Amino acid sequence: SQMSGKIIIVNNSTSPVSAFVSKYNTPNGSDAWYVVPAGEAETWHRNGWELVAFKNSGDTNRAGVYVKVDKTVIFNSLGHLVVN
Repeated sequence: SQMSGKIIIVNNSTSPVSAFVSKYNTPNGSDAWYVVPAGEAETWHRNGWELVAFKNSGDTNRAGVYVKVDKTVIFNSLGHLVVN
C-alpha cells in the first residue's frame, strides 16, 4: 500500500514535547516517541485514522487525539490540542 497521506504535528509551545503517531494502517511506519522542538513542525506519512499522542518530560501526564490523515495537530499544551 502506498503512502497516501500525512499527519503534521506543530509544537506551538515554548518547550520541546515528545509525540508519537500510531501506525495502525501503515505497518512500515514508526510509532516511536519523537521529540518535536519548540516552534517546529514534523510530518508523519500515514493512511487512514491514527492516534496522535503527547507526553510531558517526566511522563507524568499524557494527552492525545484520534485523527484522519491530512490533518494538522497543533500542540499548545497537554490540555490544549487543536486539530485543523
